[in-house]
Amino acid sequence: MIYTDNRLLSVGLVGGTCSRHYGNMRDISAQNNVYKALNIPPEKILHFHQTHSDTIISITSAQEAAQFAALPEQDADAWLFTAPGWGAAIQTADCVPLFLFDEHGHAFALAHCGWRGVVNRLPFKTACALKNTGRCGKIFGWLGPHIQVCCFEVQADVAAQFSPSSLHRKDGKIFVNLNLEILGQLKEAGVNPLDIKTPYYCTCGDEKNFFSWRRDHVRQNLLSFIYKP
Repeated sequence: MIYTDNRLLSVGLVGGTCSRHYGNMRDISAQNNVYKALNIPPEKILHFHQTHSDTIISITSAQEAAQFAALPEQDADAWLFTAPGWGAAIQTADCVPLFLFDEHGHAFALAHCGWRGVVNRLPFKTACALKNTGRCGKIFGWLGPHIQVCCFEVQADVAAQFSPSSLHRKDGKIFVNLNLEILGQLKEAGVNPLDIKTPYYCTCGDEKNFFSWRRDHVRQNLLSFIYKP
């Protein structure tokens, strides 16, 4: 199953997050099987080395995308596109795949939001970068499957880095609601929270459909991708 937002398709974008049934996406052949099934040219999907940072790579033309594809993978955690014919992918195993796109599909972004990236305000910075392209109408967003508040227990030192409103306390334990934290950052960037969908798919709590580092401590990843033909 591929989890997605129908609004992506309505603006000419193909994207979503694959369930574990497609295999471990650390394997390039598993990735290529997904792209083949969706008629996406694998060579048109860009990749980077994820480092839980706030670094955003912007692709503004087909020429720039081709040049980037020829280079060794760079360190970054978010993609921003204002050029069709290309797309990008990230891998997660509890982190949040954040999809942002404008109402016309002229500009779109995909960010790998681990808790460190969220603390570094990657969602806010990605939304601001999208708006600053000057090609955006109304911005929509979708949060793909990730660890939810039910399972994301943290210690006090990590909890202190989040907004108090994003914390949930139960039985002496502290849990972080990444949905609320990201929604707050997107609102601060000028995105209407009502235009952001946050479906409750928990990677840690749903072993049948998702890999989870928190649950299994095994290096198995899900794939999230976005592409505009």
